[in-house]
Amino acid sequence: MKRKEGQVRDHTLSAYAVVWCRDFRLQAVKRRSGRGLPVALVDDTQRQSIVLCCNALAARSGVEPGIPTVQALARCPLLKVERPSEAAELAAGRSLLETALSWVPGIEETGPGILTLDLATQPPAQWQESAFRLRDRLFFLGLEVVIGLGETPALARLAAQAALHGGVEVWHLRPEERLEKLDQLPLIIAETGSGLNEKLRLWGLQTLGAFARLRREDIASRLGDEGVELWLRLTGRLRRPLRLAKLEQLFEEHHDFEYDLHEREPLLFILQRFIETLVGRVAQTGRAATAVHFLLSFADGSCHAKRLSLPEPSLDSEVLFRLVSGHLESFEMKAAVVALRLRFEPSDPVASQKNLFGAGLRNRHQYEETLKRLRKIVGSDRIGSPRSVDSHRPGLFEDAPLPAELGEGGGRASGPPVTGPTLRRYPAGFRTRVQVRDGIPLRVESSRISGVVINVSGPWKSGGDWWHHGQHWERIEWDVELLNHGLFRLVETGRGWVLEGYYD
Repeated sequence: MKRKEGQVRDHTLSAYAVVWCRDFRLQAVKRRSGRGLPVALVDDTQRQSIVLCCNALAARSGVEPGIPTVQALARCPLLKVERPSEAAELAAGRSLLETALSWVPGIEETGPGILTLDLATQPPAQWQESAFRLRDRLFFLGLEVVIGLGETPALARLAAQAALHGGVEVWHLRPEERLEKLDQLPLIIAETGSGLNEKLRLWGLQTLGAFARLRREDIASRLGDEGVELWLRLTGRLRRPLRLAKLEQLFEEHHDFEYDLHEREPLLFILQRFIETLVGRVAQTGRAATAVHFLLSFADGSCHAKRLSLPEPSLDSEVLFRLVSGHLESFEMKAAVVALRLRFEPSDPVASQKNLFGAGLRNRHQYEETLKRLRKIVGSDRIGSPRSVDSHRPGLFEDAPLPAELGEGGGRASGPPVTGPTLRRYPAGFRTRVQVRDGIPLRVESSRISGVVINVSGPWKSGGDWWHHGQHWERIEWDVELLNHGLFRLVETGRGWVLEGYYD
């Protein structure tokens, strides 16, 4: 099947998006003040309180940045005055980043309220549609943003500035129409210094497109490094790697108690609410939790921190709650709790190829939880899986760590497959009396089995550890058939005869 002309995709095509939240500090506090009110952000740390920024409703009433707060209230009596809040800015920044992570995984926090996204993982046909979808989701969260699309981070930022200047939601600066689009943008959009702007105005240049058409050599000789840097940005020749945001401290919830807490029940209630909230936030990004960081601060100044790892990434609220609540019940709180912090360590969901003939685990989380309880009861050194030791001494085993999956290799014996009847060993060998004629067993008498030997195979002699003082062992094995009872393993050692097991 031939591909139609125009459908060939350039795999080397790169593109970026800049999500710009104008007046981010104001929008961070405005989310809790209501959208239908005039709001202004003021700075009252100086002798006279002044307006830092305001929304469109306040601007229509004559409120402007830089005027005294008293004057702003006189112009707009319904003005809602807010002060900068670091907590609100942190919460808004997390909401902005988490929502953007639902689009692409590679994101840089370029500045407060400004994100740069690498769109290399997304098909070009979906860039603009996804940008509008992201903008709508952020608007629902109380954040108004514009989005610029371009082939480099610098051009994407320029496109976002153009969207702010033009009052549009999404502005796409396509490579094939770059110069025509730049002809529509004034020089001030490029965020250059006032000195360079004044020189360009004296040259008669009014738009960025006119500047991009100049020769690089002429710009370098007359405008220096600042002019060359602007020309490289406009022509798409200036590229830089993104400093990707770290997600380790993103999915976190904390609570400071107004009173000293001594009971576990309120903690469990808050933990369940935190887990449900964080599960929803992590799920939006297409990831899962691979570990939970748990921190309690106490009134005496001490704290308790623990990293609780999961056997595999999960977003099951019930599993995560059992993990945290189980740890909370395992230690004694010697002082009142004053603060609680919970953080999820995110990871991509794991897809694994199971063994074709392995049994596997139906529920790995339940398996891990059961092991933790067993370790708490009997001790970690008493939990394991029996593995035969590579030795000639029969019945010699050692404890090995339990595998992550039941049926995994590691405990499988090497060599040819075993054929014939299976020897079932008794937990402890039974002392027995044996009547012998010419060195061959004739009759067996023990508390479990007694009978006449009608068939016998052997003897098989074995021994070892003679090179270790006090550990020497030696045994003679017989396989005997007892009348009306079946086949048994009979062993003669220096301490006498032992009935070791039976065949089936």
